[in-house]
Order: sequence, then C-alpha cells, then structure tokens
Amino acid sequence: MTDMALAIPPPHIRRRIGLKGFLVGLSVALLLVWTAVPLFMAVMWSLVNPDDPWSPPAVLPPSFSLAQWEYVFTFSEIGKAIVTSFVLAPVVTILSFILSLPTAYAIGRLSFRGKEALRLLILLPIVLPAMVIAMFLSRTFYAFGLAQTFLGLVLGHTLLSMPYMLRILATAFEAIPQDVIDAARNLGAGRLELVRHILVPMVLPGLMAGSVFTFITSLEEFNLTFVIGTPTFQTIPTVLFDYLGYHFVRTNAAVVSIVLMVPSIALLLIAERYLKTEYLSSAFGKL
Repeated sequence: MTDMALAIPPPHIRRRIGLKGFLVGLSVALLLVWTAVPLFMAVMWSLVNPDDPWSPPAVLPPSFSLAQWEYVFTFSEIGKAIVTSFVLAPVVTILSFILSLPTAYAIGRLSFRGKEALRLLILLPIVLPAMVIAMFLSRTFYAFGLAQTFLGLVLGHTLLSMPYMLRILATAFEAIPQDVIDAARNLGAGRLELVRHILVPMVLPGLMAGSVFTFITSLEEFNLTFVIGTPTFQTIPTVLFDYLGYHFVRTNAAVVSIVLMVPSIALLLIAERYLKTEYLSSAFGKL
C-alpha cells in the first residue's frame, strides 16, 4: 500500500504534468495548423481541374488534374528560374562561408574592442527591410555595371544571407571549450592537427545550420532579385510574384509555391539533427 502511495504523484505534481502535456499538445496542434494546412491547400489548388473549378462550399476540388502544372512549366519561365535559383543559392552559400569564416572565428574566439558593436552591425542586413537595401544597392550596382548580371545577384544575395552564416559560425566557435584546445596543445597537437581534429568537428554542426539558413535565404529572396536581376534573370520567387500580382492566379501560384517550399522543407528535415537551439537563436540575432 505504501509503495502504491509513493508511485502516485502528489496533486500539484499531477496538475503540473497535466498542464505541461496540454501546452505540448497545443503547440503541436498549432504547428500542424500553421504548416500542414497551408501546404495541403497549396497542393489542392495546384491540382484543380480547370474544366471543373473549385469554389465554396466544396471542401475539396470536385476533380483533380495536372493541367496547372503543365501550364506553368510550359508557359512560364519556371524552368529557367529553377536552374538560376539552384545555381545561385549554392554559390552564395559557399561565398558566405568563405567570407564569414575569419570574422566568425574572431568574434567567437578572440577578445577585442568593439566586439559587441560588430555583433550588432552584422545584423543590419536582417533588420533593414530588404526592399530598402535593394533600392539603394541598385544605384551602386548600376554604376559599377553589376545590374542585370549573375555576379550582381551573387553579391547581393551574399550581403543578405551572410549574417546568418556569421552569427551561427561565431556561436559555434564560441561554444568550443578552451580546456579542450589547451589539452590538445599540451598533448603536442600543432595548428593543423588542432584545426583538423578539434575545430572542424566541433564547428561542423554550426556550419551545417548556417549553410541551411543561407541557402534558404538566397532561395527565397525576392526584393533584391526583382530590382537588380529582372528581367534578365528570374528566380522561383520572382515567377511566384508574377502570379501574385494584379492578375492573381491562385492555381498557378500554388504550383510555384510548392516548387519553392519542397526544397526548403527537405533541407530542414535533412539538417534537423544539426540544428541546435543556440544556432537557431543566433541566426535570428538573439544571442
């Protein structure tokens, strides 16, 4: 009898567990509503049969067809846009990593005057509206002949994406215990061995997280691409906004939005094991 009494939590503990379970369930439900419902609706609209329109009060389309997909891939620039986007985003990710690495190491491992000011300065491209940055950059890019060029798009996307890589890499370097580095040096590790066996393995999760954020930011960037790149270069977001303009075509926009969403969701699922809380926080400048 005593053992059974000990096994039953006190009332205040049960209330706390019940409240925690309720909050977890509510969070999961809100997450499903926030993500699954829009994705489901996008899929439904992309499969609407143009000969059998979908309108209220019907919950689902009366019939399904791939005609919307065929139309978008036949009569729009989506094919070229996909190629441009998936060439541009990896180049931007690699360039962001190369440019961010020295600064991230300095912020994460060194002490110097103005370090906190530099942390805040890095966030400016995230804080400022993207259209404002695009409008001011366009003047400079036109002056240097970078407008309507792939190099201009790479530089512009790198400017907007690099803060994510910088913040996450800096946090990854900062999280490395100094005791581990000191122990490696005491055991005779040289600079090359220290980088290869200590720094690289411990920074790799942060690099993966930073690469994911940088890639997705470049993939979904519209404002700068629209101002600097179009009409010579189109990416998936610029094609999407064509269908979201004055002549709003929901079915075609749904097709392009799925093309844009699927790679982002797949990347996040693949990299989920590397996305630690501190990396996510640093990406949004909360550290």
